[in-house]
Amino acid sequence: MNSVRQACFVLMIAHLSGCAFLSQDDPAQPDLEADRIELLSLNQELARSQIIRRDPVFFSEVAVEQFRVLAPGGLIENKEQVINGLPAWDAIDVQLSGTEVIFHGPVATVMGRMDIDGEMRPVGRWGPLKYMSTWIRDGGEWRLVSRSLTPCLDLLISMGRC
Repeated sequence: MNSVRQACFVLMIAHLSGCAFLSQDDPAQPDLEADRIELLSLNQELARSQIIRRDPVFFSEVAVEQFRVLAPGGLIENKEQVINGLPAWDAIDVQLSGTEVIFHGPVATVMGRMDIDGEMRPVGRWGPLKYMSTWIRDGGEWRLVSRSLTPCLDLLISMGRC
C-alpha cells in the first residue's frame, strides 16, 4: 500500500472510531510542556507567597471561590479560612521537590513533597509534607480548585518513600 493510501486508511479508521488527530502546528492542541512549566511556576509562587510572605493576594487571584484544602490533621478549610490563617505562619523557607504534573483535559494535578523551614502557630513545625493540588484551565488561565497536605510518616521517610 503506498503512503498516500496508508494515510487515507489511517484517517478513515480515526474518523470511524471517533478519534481526532491534531498536528503539532494545530493551535487547538494544548502545549503540555508549556502548561507543565506554568503550573510548576504557579505552584512554587503559591507556596512562597502563602508560607514565607503570608500574602493573600496571589492565592486570592488563582484560587476559585469554592476552593477547599484538606490540611494536616484532617481539617477542611475554604478560601476565606485559608486567607485568615496566613498570618499564623512563621517560616523562612519552603522547598518543593519530586514535583509531578498530570493532565486530563483542562484539569491538572500537581503533587510532590514540601519541606518548610519554620512553623505555623499554634500547631508548630510541619514537615516534610506531601501535597496534591488540583488546577483547572478556566478562560485560558490556570485556577486552583483544591489542595491536600499530609505529613510524611517517619517510617516512610526512613525508607526514602516520602
